[in-house]
Amino acid sequence: MIESKKLLIAVDGSPHSLKAVSYVAHNCAALNPRISLMYVISTAPEAFWDFEKAGFFKRKMRAKYTEWKQNKERAAEAFLDEARKLILQANFREEDINIIHRERLIGIAHDIISESSEGYDALVLGRRGSGKMQDLFPGSVSYKIAQGVENTPVWVIGGDTRLRKMLLAVDGSENCRRAVDYVGAFAAAAGAEVTLFSVVRDFKLQLLDVSTPRGEEIESKLLEEVERDICSMFDSYRKRLEQAGVQGTRISIKYKLRSQTRAGDILEEASEGDYGALIIGRRGLSAMQELPLGQVATKVLHRAKDTAVWIVP
Repeated sequence: MIESKKLLIAVDGSPHSLKAVSYVAHNCAALNPRISLMYVISTAPEAFWDFEKAGFFKRKMRAKYTEWKQNKERAAEAFLDEARKLILQANFREEDINIIHRERLIGIAHDIISESSEGYDALVLGRRGSGKMQDLFPGSVSYKIAQGVENTPVWVIGGDTRLRKMLLAVDGSENCRRAVDYVGAFAAAAGAEVTLFSVVRDFKLQLLDVSTPRGEEIESKLLEEVERDICSMFDSYRKRLEQAGVQGTRISIKYKLRSQTRAGDILEEASEGDYGALIIGRRGLSAMQELPLGQVATKVLHRAKDTAVWIVP
């Protein structure tokens, strides 16, 4: 029996956050998840919070502030009701849907991150919020959440996708091993195909003249060694997926050597393969420790506009 999952969907009234709700509704029913819909209401427009002028806004609005706030609350309640109905239409149970509707405490991103630490198996959010920017950019709520959540997987939804195929970008890191185990449960429940995809960056042998026969021989042997390591890694990950319940016939492998841009190659495969989820570890083998999110993961998240990106810690 598949263990029930606990999912937190952060919404803000935007069409993109409704797509996050739709993604869970259409793809996660087999998991029998318990879903929390979270809407954090700001008691002043974000621009005033950014400049620590929320109190100024309230004083200047004085006569109309209560009406302004009530309108925001009514809009939030209407959106939450629409989201709840969308989930129920996908044959979820009423008792498995929880509504979290609260005012901003410290900051919208901070409040959502804080709630996500309460034992959730995933935090789901739309790629964009109520703003009009196409990309995730530093300073946006979605970007702050993706960067700030450390121990909970984050799903950033950027389009209408179905979880028939999953692309799992892997290397030999412990983070990726955890990502394989995490994906296995979802793929088994959804009956999804899983493609293990590894991209190895180009290596420069500055002390080796590859134009000579000896240089070519050494380079060829190095490439053979890398390929053996990749195949060994794939065998290990395939076994872990099968142990999680994914049928072996639904697991495929792909890899690319001497990549000029790992993030670009991952995104190209995701686009061409029509995957319902692109899964990447929060950090790989070469991620700089001072970065909250690995370099490749950051680039993928920033540029993947029309797919769902799962970031697994």
